[in-house]
Amino acid sequence: MTPVTLTFPAASVNVALARSVAAAMAARADLTLDRLEDVRLAVDEAVSQLLAGAAPDSTISCRFVLDEDRLEITVSAPWSPRTAPSAATFGWMVMNALCDHVTAHLADGTLSLTLAVLRTAPAEA
Repeated sequence: MTPVTLTFPAASVNVALARSVAAAMAARADLTLDRLEDVRLAVDEAVSQLLAGAAPDSTISCRFVLDEDRLEITVSAPWSPRTAPSAATFGWMVMNALCDHVTAHLADGTLSLTLAVLRTAPAEA
């Protein structure tokens, strides 16, 4: 599937837009309603994390890639702090609880948070 990219001004009023597109992409991935809500909440948290340190007058980009086994969402924006957010924060723990994989990458003044949700739930031990 062709990636879908949503770009919007870094303002809290646009968080709902990101959540709505995330829900639509999760539905397109045939995720369960519970997993769909997880994706919505995880994207909400990722965008909120970026809003906290986004450069003034910048934009946030959400890139959605759907393949056979997962939905991958990369949320990125120009980042003012010199370091990525700590993985020990509450927001990071929320994203980890809602997604199968979460990574942060800070390069050239841009922070990217990548969230991956498997299309089929992993087997429980």
